[in-house]
This record gives sequence, C-alpha cells and structure tokens, in this order.
Amino acid sequence: MTDDATPPLLVVGAGRDGLRLRALSPFRPEAPVRAWCRGIEVGSLALAAPVEPGTVLTLPIARLPCVPLPAMLRIAAAVEGPELADPWPVATPAEAAALLGPSRPRIEDLRLDYGMLRGTGIERVNGLLQPALHAVINGGTVRTVQAEAPVPLAEGGCAFRFALALEPADLTSSGIEVTLHATGGQAVLARFALGPSLPGAERLAEIEARLLRLEQAGEAVLLAGQAMLERQLRMQQDRIDAFIDAAATLLLDRLAGDETPAAALRRLIAAATPEPVEDAPATAIGGTEAVLAPRDPAFDLGWHGAEEDAEGPFRWMTLQGLLRNPAPLRPVAFAVLEVGHLYGAPAPVLEASFDGTPCLVEAKRRGPHHFSLRIAPPGGPMPCRVLRLQSRAGGSPLEDGVSGDERVLSIAVTGAAFHYAEAPATPR
Repeated sequence: MTDDATPPLLVVGAGRDGLRLRALSPFRPEAPVRAWCRGIEVGSLALAAPVEPGTVLTLPIARLPCVPLPAMLRIAAAVEGPELADPWPVATPAEAAALLGPSRPRIEDLRLDYGMLRGTGIERVNGLLQPALHAVINGGTVRTVQAEAPVPLAEGGCAFRFALALEPADLTSSGIEVTLHATGGQAVLARFALGPSLPGAERLAEIEARLLRLEQAGEAVLLAGQAMLERQLRMQQDRIDAFIDAAATLLLDRLAGDETPAAALRRLIAAATPEPVEDAPATAIGGTEAVLAPRDPAFDLGWHGAEEDAEGPFRWMTLQGLLRNPAPLRPVAFAVLEVGHLYGAPAPVLEASFDGTPCLVEAKRRGPHHFSLRIAPPGGPMPCRVLRLQSRAGGSPLEDGVSGDERVLSIAVTGAAFHYAEAPATPR
C-alpha cells in the first residue's frame, strides 16, 4: 500500500450496486475493503489478489444507520484507518434510496385509537429514510399519513410512528377498509379492516366447535368401520383358504375309500355348515339399574370394536363417544363407567353431558389403571336419550411411535350402567 497522504482508491460514482472505486496506484489488500458510517460498518468487499492501477471495484452498501445528514461514508480496512479513499457524502434521503433501493418498512402495532389509525414503521436497512406514507380508504379515497421523525434502532435502521385521522364518512354500511402504501409505490404495507357485527355471530364459535366434534366422531367411526371391514375380509379369506385346503384333503381321503364321489361331497358340505351365530345379549334392565356390557349395541358413535384380555372384555373410545340410554323415558339419577385402560393420561380427563346438559364427573381409583366414573346431572334426575362423552386426553399409538395401532384411543370401558330415580311402574 502507498503512503497515507495518497489514498490508493478514488470514489468515482454511486448506484444501486454500491460505491464504484478506481485504483489510482497498485496496492495489496491485507483485509477486506470496508465502508463505515459513524463507526458502523455498512459494506464490505473482499479482494483475493493485488489491485492494479485503473481497476474499477464495486463496494456494495448493505445498510445505512440513522445519523444526521450529510452522512459521510469512510473507505477503510478498519474503523481506525488507514483511509483507502476520500469520504463519500450522502447528503439527502434520495441519495440513500439510490444506494439501497426503494424502502418497504414493516408496519407493526396497527390499531384504531379514538378515531385515529396509529402504528409503528420499522425499517432495518435504510436508517436515513424520511417516511412518506399514504392511505387508500375503502378502495377509493387517498389520504396522506402523518409520520413522526425516525429514531435509530440499536441494531441499525430506524423506526417511526404514524397516525391517520379517520372521518365519520369513511365508515360505510359494510364497514371500513384502509390500506397503507409507501409514497410512490403500489405495494400494500399493511391493511386494516373493520366490519359490522352479524346477528347471531356470538354463536358461531359454539356451532363451529360442535361441527368439529361431529366431524371428529364421524372420522373415528369411519376409520373403525374400515379397520373392522379389513379384518373381516382378511379373516374371511383365511377361512376360505383353510376350507379349500381341508376340503381337498378330506375329499381325496374319502374318494380313496368305498364312498362314491357324490356321497363324499354331501358329507363334506354337511360337516362344514357353520352353527348359527348367537345374537348379542340384550341389555339387562332390572329395577332402577340398566347394565351395559362392552359388546352391547348401546355403545354408539365413537367406539371401537369390543376386545378381550386376561381381565375380560373392554371397548376403546376415541376422543368422543355416544352411549345410548336403554330406557330414555325414565329419569336418570346418575351413570357409571368402569374404566380398565387409559391412553395419554394417568387418569381419565373426561367431560360428559346428558343430551346437551353438562354433568358432573367424579372419578374413583379402583386400581393402577382402573377407575370408576360417576356421572350425574347437576340439577337432579332427568330424562336422557344419549350420554355424550369427550376425553381431553388421548392419541394414536402409531403417531406417537408406541405401536403400530393407528386408531385414536382415550379410555377403555369394561362396563357401564344407568341408574334411574325410580323403578318402572308394574302393569296391573
């Protein structure tokens, strides 16, 4: 590098790509050529080879801090020097925009405050920005936005507050819509809309929640039905294959004896005729109690098929389940669910309702994973067509990586019972 009195570089212009530097004398850079503004690095150019005289270099400018104008850009390898070129002044916000390009500040904290639309603009690149915003109201009216002087950000750039006065005529029967734009640009920086309140809007959330529960229950039923159908088809195919093998073996054995082919075939068909399947046991209703077994058809939507382990039969519920009351006209004092297995929680987390009336749920531990749930209406005995259950805990063992079971599980019920306020009247 030459002596300090003669900088080796000369700034010959500035543009969107940065500062253009011409080498006046040969020099070997020991570090990247950097641009500084008030001690803040705003650009850098790494050189891998010595620079020959007449070479034109382009030093990109990445950002500018919020400093008073004119802002002097120093060209040096380090903040303490030595200087590689004479400083380049940035005298106006327009020159800063020419170096960095159009600015698109991010709008934050947009709010309506006593008829004034207020917010904060954040510009993290061009700290020399002079904010100029305009608003388009309801797609037609254009109005200037008042902005305060920018303040510097600790990490560079600037921030400014702005406000827009709204008039009563701006609010129409369909509400008001305001879009904010940078002056000279069409891009939307922020959008504010305010519409009228629709009749019955307060019930939309409740209706959406009910629809979501019905959709989840329907999906669970569909998945359970598909899984059951696939199991039945596999079982049927296995039985057909086994029957064909056994029939072929028996037929060949009998044909080897003294029977004719027709007699052997008739005896084989008679031996393979299945016995009649017994119907599911009816719900046991005695006195003031109706007991439901896991295989009872009263287990309606939201239940998987009945299963059995060493402790007896049980039935898994999805996140929602319906249990039909065998005697819907009799007032129900309380219902009892016996829980034998849990998934997703150490104890049942359950909500219950008789039809649409929320009920109180009391859980008593009977064993490590066994609980007895007592479900009672808060206002005393009442008729009930369907006991609705919703579990706040559960999940899919396949999604959780526990096992290959893709079903959604929550609680497994080993039995249920409805307790009525009074016994049915005895006919005379």
